[in-house]
Amino acid sequence: MKVSLFFFILTMLISFQTIAQKSSFLVLGDLHYDLIDDHDMDWLSNKPDDLRQVKEYTAYIKDNWDDFMEIIRQKVQTVKPPLKAVVQLGDLSEGLAGTKEKARQMASNTMKAIDASQMPVPWIIAKGNHDVTGPGSYEAFQEFYVPMFRKETNNPEINNASYSYSIENVQITCIDPWDKELDMVTFLEKELSSSKAKFKFVVVHEPIIPVTERCWHTLRQNPEKREKLLEVIARNKAIVFSAHLHRYSVVSRNTPFGPIVQVMVVSVVKDRDYQTPSQVITEYGPSLAENVTGWQPETLESRKAILAEEAKFVTYYSQTDLPGYAVIKVDSVEETIHLEYYAAFGEKPYDKIELTKSLNQ
Repeated sequence: MKVSLFFFILTMLISFQTIAQKSSFLVLGDLHYDLIDDHDMDWLSNKPDDLRQVKEYTAYIKDNWDDFMEIIRQKVQTVKPPLKAVVQLGDLSEGLAGTKEKARQMASNTMKAIDASQMPVPWIIAKGNHDVTGPGSYEAFQEFYVPMFRKETNNPEINNASYSYSIENVQITCIDPWDKELDMVTFLEKELSSSKAKFKFVVVHEPIIPVTERCWHTLRQNPEKREKLLEVIARNKAIVFSAHLHRYSVVSRNTPFGPIVQVMVVSVVKDRDYQTPSQVITEYGPSLAENVTGWQPETLESRKAILAEEAKFVTYYSQTDLPGYAVIKVDSVEETIHLEYYAAFGEKPYDKIELTKSLNQ
């Protein structure tokens, strides 16, 4: 009897240890939560392109938000290995409220929507440019978003949008490119180098590596500092998650300190049935800009030059406009990180990639 009990306890301990060595988290890109009443329409009427976006996003939220949150909640409850967090990559809200009062109202309603989602795991949220766009938005972000960060992470010391969250063998570090009071590269180096986590992830709204014709990427105006940022990420073998450009993309880029893998996610679901992309782009280089001639033609040549230089280091690239979410699965025993990308309201993964293959090249 004692022998049987011993082996039962031993089996359970091994089982618990195995479970602890495997975990997962879910990644959402831009969401642009928006309610029409959260805008000063007189202020917005002088911004025709922003007004168009607001009308679009409020319609998407009305038609799809509740059902999309239900899909995410069900995924959180059923995915194996156990899912430990929902990571949102910025532009949680649309911004552009127009007044300080409306900005507070928008931030408050956005946080209420997060609470109402009733996720059984914490939300880890990054700052996006839309979250702090318009009068009063910075103050509203500090008043409503930062307390949510503290609550979700159970960390009362968080004071801004640059912070880390650890889940067993995983560390997720959010950095804020718009915080002028904090050197994000120094902060990131300290957070990553001091971490004992097996797997490290960097969350930043704007990508580190340009992946579309617009060539928008963090520190593009400061090449020397960008090189230091790339070094910090590569030395720590951290995987980057970004959003901002409304694309699903995976890219691997070499540096003198090792490769960097960047995953971009978009979660603005316009059509819940859009689950097969109209186009998948796999060629990285000046053709990305050449094939979209209508956007800022006056900067075409400079953008082609940026992409040509980056192409020297890119070893893998894929990009499509498919909206959805990613599930990241890590295994400490096998030392692997797997990505599953689900398109729109699809039940089966559109894409599966082992990210560690590129990371360990």
